[in-house]
Amino acid sequence: MNEMIVANGNGVSHHIRQATDVAGACREIVNATARPLGNKRYVQVEGWQSIAVAHGCVASARDVERVEDGWRCIGEVRRMDNGQVISTAEGFLGDDEENWSKRPTYAKRAMCQTRAISRACRSAFAHVVVLIDRNLSTTPAEEVPINGFEQDIREKTEPSPAEVREINKMLTEEKTIKESAPKDATIGFGKYKGKTVREIAKNSEGFSYLMWLKDQPLKNAPDGSPYRKDIELRAVITAVIEEDADERNQIPF
Repeated sequence: MNEMIVANGNGVSHHIRQATDVAGACREIVNATARPLGNKRYVQVEGWQSIAVAHGCVASARDVERVEDGWRCIGEVRRMDNGQVISTAEGFLGDDEENWSKRPTYAKRAMCQTRAISRACRSAFAHVVVLIDRNLSTTPAEEVPINGFEQDIREKTEPSPAEVREINKMLTEEKTIKESAPKDATIGFGKYKGKTVREIAKNSEGFSYLMWLKDQPLKNAPDGSPYRKDIELRAVITAVIEEDADERNQIPF
C-alpha cells in the first residue's frame, strides 16, 4: 500500500519535497512583499497567492455579505486541474476597526475578500512560509494592526487618560476622607460586628485583627470603584493604628 501511495505521488516525502521546492520558488516574491508591522514581518496576499499558484492552485473569495457588526465572506483555495477545494476560511472586517470605519463600502468589501483569500491560503500553506523564512509570521498581514500586535497589547494594558483621571480622583477622595475621617466607626461584619474600631483596638487580639483588615483589598461597587463606606472604615482603622504607634513612640525608655 505504501509503495502505491509513493508511486502515485501522494507520499509524505513527495509533499515535503514539493513544499521545499515551492518555498525556493516563492522566496523572493514573499520576502519582497512581506509587510513589517511592529516587531515582525507578515505575508501579504500577493505572497500567499504566489505560494498557491506554485502548488497548482488558485485562491478566491465568494459570498460577500453585510452582517450585523461588519462584512463577511468566504475564501477558498482550489486546485487548477480538477477544481477541488482544498481549503476554506472566513474573512471579516468589523465595524469597530478604527482604520476602516470611515472608508467607503467598496474598500471594506475588497478588504474583506483580501482577508478571506489570505486566510484560506494560510490554512493550506502556512508550513511553506516557515520554510521560506522562520522569522516571517504566518498571520496574514491584512489582519494585523498597523503597529503590530505588540503595540495593540500595550494599548489595552495601559490605562487610558480617562481611567488615569478616575484613579487620581479616587486616590484624592481617599486622602481627603482620611484627613477628615470621623474619630471612630462601627464594624458591620465578622466576629467584631457591632463594635467600634477603638473598642476592638483595646486588646492585642483585636488590634491584630485591625492590622489584618487594613491590608485587605477593598471590594468594588457596581461602578467599579470601592464602596465609600469601606474607604471611610479603612481611614479610621489606619488612623487608630497610627495613633497607637505615636503613643508607643512617646513612651520614655
